[in-house]
Amino acid sequence: MSTGLTANRKFLIALIIGAVIAVISLILWSFDQTISLGVLVVAMAIPIVVYLMYDDEIDLEDLLDEQVETHEEAYVTEVEEPTAPVSQLPIETIEGIGAKYGKMLRDGGITTVADLIAAKPEQIKDLCGITTRKAERWIAMSRFAWLSSVSEEDAEAIVFATNIRELYDLAEADASELLSKIKKAVSEDKVEVPADYEFTLDKVKAWIAEAKDNLRN
Repeated sequence: MSTGLTANRKFLIALIIGAVIAVISLILWSFDQTISLGVLVVAMAIPIVVYLMYDDEIDLEDLLDEQVETHEEAYVTEVEEPTAPVSQLPIETIEGIGAKYGKMLRDGGITTVADLIAAKPEQIKDLCGITTRKAERWIAMSRFAWLSSVSEEDAEAIVFATNIRELYDLAEADASELLSKIKKAVSEDKVEVPADYEFTLDKVKAWIAEAKDNLRN
């Protein structure tokens, strides 16, 4: 998408525009009911057309999450040792889990990445009041974030850009195809990384190689 807007955001903008036009149609009702109805049809058609154009990209659960989640995520550094075991990685290592959700998870006994790996999506959903899809993504990211070659930004990109959620699927992935999907997702703002953060073919190959090594061990 050349504008850089995600399908979710385009759909949200279409809903807002449609709502504004709908209000205008109500104002016109007292002047000319025929024109008012015509304007109302246009108001309803705008979000429908946008949805049909991007129905394979729009994620209504994610759209709801974006509107409900208003807290700011505080960056929490990982333990200093890059290859530390998952039992030493704080839960906030996972992208999207900041102070608010971190406290909810800790109160529920989930304090480390290892705990998250072992958790069920329904358990995370109930503890944090989030969608099942979001809980599944957190758990999927936790499976990758502990790999020495994978940063938390990498883990987010693997899950959100490619929908890979298992170590086996990462090990079987094609590096070039994986990189292409990630770069596309970054360009469309589906995955947010620091401005100077770079995904390279060598980096992706390192993820795949480590995933294969772990499966062999």
